Amino acid sequence: INAEAPVLRKSGKRSSQLREEGNKAYMGKRNEQALKLYTDSVRFAPYTGEGKGEELGLALANRSAVLAQVKEFRLALQDISLAFLAGYPLDLAYKLHERKAKCLKELGDCENAELSAKECIEAITEAKLDNEKKEKFRENVKKFMNDLPKEPNATGNYAGNESSILLPRISTPNMQFPAFSDAIELKYEGGRGRFGVASRDIKLGELICVEKPPVFYLHEETSGVNCSNCFRESIAPLPSPTCTQTVFCSRVCQTEAMATYHVVESKFMDVLFQHGLKKKEWFLALRAVTLKPLSFFLENVDKYESHNPDHGLEKTSMDLYKTEDFSSLYNLVGHHEMWEWRDHAYKAFFALFFVRCLQKSNYFGAAQSKDFQLSDEELLVGSLMIHVMEVATMNSHEIGQMEAERGQNWLLGQTVPVGCALEPTLVLLNHACDPTMIRVNIGVSTAGFASRNIRKGEEITDCYSWPFDITKYEDRSPDLLKKYKFQCGCIACKEKWVTFHDLPRSFNDVPDDKINFSPEDLPHVQGKMMNVQKLGSKINQLQQKDDFDGAMSLYGEFNAAIQQLMAPPHQFYVIARRSYASCLWVKYGNKIRRDNN
Repeated sequence: INAEAPVLRKSGKRSSQLREEGNKAYMGKRNEQALKLYTDSVRFAPYTGEGKGEELGLALANRSAVLAQVKEFRLALQDISLAFLAGYPLDLAYKLHERKAKCLKELGDCENAELSAKECIEAITEAKLDNEKKEKFRENVKKFMNDLPKEPNATGNYAGNESSILLPRISTPNMQFPAFSDAIELKYEGGRGRFGVASRDIKLGELICVEKPPVFYLHEETSGVNCSNCFRESIAPLPSPTCTQTVFCSRVCQTEAMATYHVVESKFMDVLFQHGLKKKEWFLALRAVTLKPLSFFLENVDKYESHNPDHGLEKTSMDLYKTEDFSSLYNLVGHHEMWEWRDHAYKAFFALFFVRCLQKSNYFGAAQSKDFQLSDEELLVGSLMIHVMEVATMNSHEIGQMEAERGQNWLLGQTVPVGCALEPTLVLLNHACDPTMIRVNIGVSTAGFASRNIRKGEEITDCYSWPFDITKYEDRSPDLLKKYKFQCGCIACKEKWVTFHDLPRSFNDVPDDKINFSPEDLPHVQGKMMNVQKLGSKINQLQQKDDFDGAMSLYGEFNAAIQQLMAPPHQFYVIARRSYASCLWVKYGNKIRRDNN
């Protein structure tokens, strides 16, 4: 555990080398490559907790030049501000003041552009230029000031990615489970556990759950690219002051992480990223600990001596079921008794590895053991992590982002995982291979929308794995049993619905037992079929024009038109669900454009 990985450590020399490579790319007009190299230079630059560091200042300043070149003016201003904070050399400061003035002008803030231009004129006195060049530079800046529009214009806060993530709000939350809408009623049955049913009729697209997870973890593959704290991707991320593997999208996320988990984790990130752990969700067990000080677990140890499967639904309890309460997470199902001994041994091995990592960061303080025998406090934390590993295996969700090439319609994009999270409220919903809810990730949070009209009393279901239209019954059923320890009994499994390409694809393919009209309705059937085709065509046209709100407004009518003719399964139903989910991701979810390669 004491092994070092110098290639991952902060290094002024490495930062300088990367900056020089970035300079060459920038001079060669290879802006994308330059931006990446400058960002790597920022990541490797050593600096203090106050943001001071010579190499950091130089790297940020150079990156701001590329950002201004590609018209990312707000991000450029953020880098300029941080470069000054880092201690950017006074003899070069005039360059940054000039760049700042030009960025502000481009953003329409001419009042502050003029102030920056004046600071530029003052700063030129410190420049290592001869008097003739200084005077010529002053004249150019004065001309820039004279050319600024004189009429008043808007000013603003140009703080790069500082804007917070706005989550959709549930209009009427559940009184006891506030992450749910009041349209969901929670129940408990032995053998089924906790589950949700509709307390009233729910319409397609209705928001029924919004939850920000108390525990989340960015995958190793996306670390250094996506923000560790909110999972958003930025073309100009901010570095960690203590390690090179982690970046943040903004000062807000950087501050939040440094106040909780990151100070502890950064001291062993170089070791952690060499672990070879295949179960990525087990990192959630480590994060559940690093988010809190040791004192929290010692003070609340009595609460975690037994597992309560109906937590939040006890008849004597009127307390809110809080997402952020560790008890909500602890009392999720882990099926401890159903794990094989080899899996128990594997969990114990990695729990010990995590404890050793925590020792490396002095997490246990005076309670840390001095030899191979773990202290009582270390055993307590290790045991808690084993339990959370089991909980995470059964309950964690992947957090994704939609990716599409530049110029490509979002409907052709793919949703890819960037991390994972534990959502103690959302996971109370049971699984179905044809779920009644669509999950959309917004930052690390998840919003749940009704995937179709849901009748009062009908169960609200999520999909833990692959839906029926992607994975055939013979494959998904044993996978669910092996990982989640249950035999799925949803209608798609009972009737062994086939995957998408084998489903009925036209009106003529519908089996007799799935037809929803009688012989007396035949004179009207042709018109109903044409209505379905007309609505489908209209939805497609709106989506091609990027009018996703307009398209979503027609899905309720489209689904109702299909239901008049046939019952699922059918390709029309699957296309509608997938397409509607894509619209929701475009409107609310994490998404990013990729350059064509």
